[in-house]
Amino acid sequence: MRRKIRVYFVESKHLYFTAIFVCLAIGCCLLNLSTSILSSTIREIRGKKVIIDAGHGGFDPGAKSAKGLLEKELNLDVAKRLMRLLSKAGVKVMMIRETDIDFSDRNELFNTKKRRDLYYRIQIANQSDADVLLSIHANSFPQIIYRGAQTFYKLNDENSKLLAECIQNSFNNNLGSTRKARPGDYRILNDINLPGVTIEIGFLSNPQEALLLSDPQYRERVADAIYTGLVNYFAIKD
Repeated sequence: MRRKIRVYFVESKHLYFTAIFVCLAIGCCLLNLSTSILSSTIREIRGKKVIIDAGHGGFDPGAKSAKGLLEKELNLDVAKRLMRLLSKAGVKVMMIRETDIDFSDRNELFNTKKRRDLYYRIQIANQSDADVLLSIHANSFPQIIYRGAQTFYKLNDENSKLLAECIQNSFNNNLGSTRKARPGDYRILNDINLPGVTIEIGFLSNPQEALLLSDPQYRERVADAIYTGLVNYFAIKD
């Protein structure tokens, strides 16, 4: 009886160590695959130059949720998160604003604060020599039923359209949005000399989505989805 038990133990021990070896081998393969994918991803965007415009700021709060969540604060937070992701991948990032400021005192040619602020951002974008402009905003609508992140592209510009579609696909795959990229008749897109998109990260008028946007972890997911879309854009374009 003892001899049989001993044989069974030895066989079990061999199986045990075999299982450990297999698991380690699989783990190494997955790690190598993950590292390879990460390296490939970084290669797609390393050295690119991206200018990020966190919409509104200063005197202009933008949209506001029922519970007081301000668009200008969300825009800036997502923009900073995106900047960190891009910078780690070797992207040259230029932020139009990094604090709660506006640019209404920068251009005396226009008679309203809003127009002075907007045209300063356009001027900075046109002087940036960037590959793309990402203008980050949050949406709002009188009816609270609407939700979902959506991307708008510069009219009659195929690169802008491709960029918007790549980011929108990432939103749909990673955030559960069901919207489509659409042309947007926005001044900041119409007057820039580079590919650009306006990114609406969600509806502050929708209580459920406003609650999501108030969560820093969700905003990190938003930034990551934009990053993924941007990587896919450069992979296709180049």
